[in-house]
Amino acid sequence: MVASFVAFFGALHHRRVVESRGESVIRMLFVPSVEQGTLVRRGDQLARFIRADSGLRLRSEVPTSYAAVIEAVGAGQADVVWVPAFAYVLAHARYGAEAKLQVVRSYDLFGIVVARVGPGQPGSLHDLAARRIAVPGNLNHNLRKIIVSRLNRLAPGWVEVPARSDKDAVKKLVDDPGLVDAAVSSHVFSGPFDLVGDGRKELEYDRPGTLKDTRVIDMTENPVPELTTSYNGCILTRTDSGIRRLEDLNGRSFAFSDETSTSGHIFARALLNRAGVVLGHTFFAGGHPNVVQAVMDGKVAGGAVFYSPPGKLEARDHSLVGDARRLIIKRLPTEEKRRRLLEEVRIIALTDPIPNDVCCIRRGFPPKTWERFERSLQRFLKTPNGREAYYDLVAGVAAAPCSDATFDGFRSALKAAGVSASRLLKAEEAKLKRRHRRAGHGR
Repeated sequence: MVASFVAFFGALHHRRVVESRGESVIRMLFVPSVEQGTLVRRGDQLARFIRADSGLRLRSEVPTSYAAVIEAVGAGQADVVWVPAFAYVLAHARYGAEAKLQVVRSYDLFGIVVARVGPGQPGSLHDLAARRIAVPGNLNHNLRKIIVSRLNRLAPGWVEVPARSDKDAVKKLVDDPGLVDAAVSSHVFSGPFDLVGDGRKELEYDRPGTLKDTRVIDMTENPVPELTTSYNGCILTRTDSGIRRLEDLNGRSFAFSDETSTSGHIFARALLNRAGVVLGHTFFAGGHPNVVQAVMDGKVAGGAVFYSPPGKLEARDHSLVGDARRLIIKRLPTEEKRRRLLEEVRIIALTDPIPNDVCCIRRGFPPKTWERFERSLQRFLKTPNGREAYYDLVAGVAAAPCSDATFDGFRSALKAAGVSASRLLKAEEAKLKRRHRRAGHGR
């Protein structure tokens, strides 16, 4: 830690020398969340682009700890930092750091058309000509265009019935057979017995039998990208456990990831508390893969881990899903074993959204300098090499404007769980030290 601060003061002196020559200097830091060599290489790539594009002199660095990044913001030794939500909340409270951009991630979104099961029910889009179809009002714009175009071509005269959401569209289908003949829903890949992924599965949680009473009669061939500034936690159970609602976990054993995990404990605990669930024996498994394994082995009735819908990464490593099950699945040798795990362990509920990482600036950073930096960053993200570098840096595809208010819900969840941002910082520092020891550092 002392060496880190010595390095920071040396860099600060260098910056003053450069500034005395009339050059603009920005010191940008990334937290050591992934392999450091990748962060250094890609950060330098971003720095070179911004200097060539805007004339700003940029220094990109990766300190050895989260605390060093936060303290650098407070000491004026860092101008722009990319940090997780808890680190931003702490930097804002202590030093007045200002949230400016939030990491945007992408996942693959398909569209499905759902009909009831039974004699005389539609079996294809051709059967929906002049029929009534419930369509979610919040459907992805590009996905809607594809589905509407397909319906116009194959089911002329179809009539749209407005619905609020995927779940509401399917609910209209099963509750009002005289008013709705089919329903449209967005769809992401999920396990066969998961209660997330599309409107049918979400409704199955509230209305058991929905999956049996409905079927998918059409699905878009190619996905469209859906952009998001958040992820979730989720609750896992074994499919054969008889647990299908949160309330079924009352008095049952349960594994959380670790005490300070946002998705694997804090937000999951808040979800269970709202449902009035009083768990039986609980313990912290020491990581998301350990929770998945404990549920799979039947050592606990349920567990909490992170959740994101699958995207290009999951397609590339054949892990199928974007939640913590992928950490086990990607190590399995065959497709059959991967799919068997998804059949055996399922998701029954998601937590509230958790904010993605944030780009923030130190107090007093010149607004015009920030504007130059942001314009150049956005131009960087429009280049193929820039998109690749940005994904390696923060696992994102874009950067969206945000403000401090974006994190109010996150603060409320921490408060409800009785966990402070400072405590999260200490836990992350401890995990980082363990990771360094395992890698052979700091002996």
